[in-house]
Amino acid sequence: MRCPRVKAISVKKAATMLSLWPAAVNLLSVVAVLVVAASAGSPAAILAPLVPLAIILWRQRRTLRRRPKGVGGLGRYATSRFLLIAAAGAQLLLSGSAGALGIIACAAALVVLVAEPILRATNGVAVPYAAGFPGHEARRRARFRYGWIFPLDVLALTALLLAVLAPVPLLVASLLLSLLAAALAVGAGLDIIGRIRARRAFQARLEEHLTALGPVFYVYWDAPARSAFQVSMWLPYLERLGVPFVLVVRSVATFRQLAAVTEQPLVLRRSLSDLDALMVPSVRGVFYVNNSMRNNHMVRYSALTHIQLLHGESDKASSATPIIKMYDRDFVAGQAAIDRFETFDVPMPADIFRIVGRPQVEDVEGERGAIGALEEPSVLYAPTWLGYQEETNYSSLPAGPSIVRALLDRGCRVVFRPHPYSSRSPELRAACREIREMLADDAAATGREHLFGAVAEKEMSVVDCFNAADAMISDVSAVVGDFLHSGKPLAMVSPRTGAEEFVATFPMARAAYVLVAEDGAVTNLQEGLTALLASDPRREERLRWATYYLGDIPRDGYAERFVQVARQELGLDPVPTRDPAETGREASPEVAPERTP
Repeated sequence: MRCPRVKAISVKKAATMLSLWPAAVNLLSVVAVLVVAASAGSPAAILAPLVPLAIILWRQRRTLRRRPKGVGGLGRYATSRFLLIAAAGAQLLLSGSAGALGIIACAAALVVLVAEPILRATNGVAVPYAAGFPGHEARRRARFRYGWIFPLDVLALTALLLAVLAPVPLLVASLLLSLLAAALAVGAGLDIIGRIRARRAFQARLEEHLTALGPVFYVYWDAPARSAFQVSMWLPYLERLGVPFVLVVRSVATFRQLAAVTEQPLVLRRSLSDLDALMVPSVRGVFYVNNSMRNNHMVRYSALTHIQLLHGESDKASSATPIIKMYDRDFVAGQAAIDRFETFDVPMPADIFRIVGRPQVEDVEGERGAIGALEEPSVLYAPTWLGYQEETNYSSLPAGPSIVRALLDRGCRVVFRPHPYSSRSPELRAACREIREMLADDAAATGREHLFGAVAEKEMSVVDCFNAADAMISDVSAVVGDFLHSGKPLAMVSPRTGAEEFVATFPMARAAYVLVAEDGAVTNLQEGLTALLASDPRREERLRWATYYLGDIPRDGYAERFVQVARQELGLDPVPTRDPAETGREASPEVAPERTP
């Protein structure tokens, strides 16, 4: 039995979590004030406050060197900086260099520093609230980067602390920097007030805006960073429903993610009660693309039809969670998704499922020829990530470099597209870096045009990667189910068990050649690659399982099944379709049949 994986916490991360640096700097700042007070104006006392200042500059070096993002460093080390201003004032007073200029410079520095946390806090209230609503131009960002105030304040503080060495020029410099920071603070304050007023005005008329738009459904989404793909993969097909809809998010981060990828109407509703205003008469249902904990906030509106889409088709336990029961409908690609609940001993209502296929695969191209006859086959390596728990860790990336090396030794062209979350793990991040370097070196040495890095991970879609490959190696992942639509050979990596147990646990592996990974190496790598790239003995079995996982839906007009079923569940009339003789199927929606391969 495997021991649960314990994630180590670095000293650096522990210090951040415990706020050790701010506490240390605050302590040094208090000591600096005491040293200055006891020095009777000695110039040497200037060294005491420079120590915590130097630490602040070092800790904030990245913020100070770069163009600020948003509020930047506003409010950071504020307590320490208050103490350092006091130390500077005491030093000037005790040395006889204060005068009116010194008092004004210290007062200006204090006033702007007081404004910093206020601006940071109020900026959190002036959040983006909507985008894409007809007839309403919502400003989603500040007019300028408020973060410029922070480096100006730090420079003013530095000049103030050094003023005892050259009082007049340094005090003037400090005062001018503080006045410039104050001007920016006033501008930021006015801008924030304007944004808050605009948000409140829109919210007061939200029901009016929604009524005018007449959304038939919402797409509700809450997720971590770099997760917009969960929604964007569905948008082209939801748009084909031909009715207005609105995207609903619950945080500023998710709002900005979606605002960057779509022009569809988008609204931010942060609190539970904020959702009440969305219940306008035109709305009939809500689509969900994940099982976020906050989904229950919207599901409580029982008058609507709640439909779970998820964002992939795989044999992972997370695809057969009892949470699905809280929705009215679960749209699945094929019979495999229904049988999966029984596999994981999760009883489900019989009428909850609707087989709609995976519309995202409609543009996946078929094979260009028998794999063994291709001179230089292209292989897509698409590993998954660690998952949130040990039982959902199916990543083969620790063995990834050896897999890619074996492909290169066989003269393959490699397409490398790891899961976007792979960068969250130092171990997986290192493996990705090693693979990219390996591909770059091989491309330089052989001239083979491998696809990796930004090209494969950002510029190309997953479907583009499928179409650029003749075969694929992946893990227990949604990309496996989608790749089945191509009919091309594929292999799956078992990171924890032998091939037989792996196939028994994950039926999708019956359509694949199973590679068994142990301690960063694949035990049957050469044998598996020969089957994958030469003999391909499982071809007919693979085509049969493609139907089981992706629905018995002809390739021509494949995505129309989703459109028709979705419209039916929303109580809409069917959209006109091509002649069934052309598409090879009837246009009517289909309830899940009882069948297995």
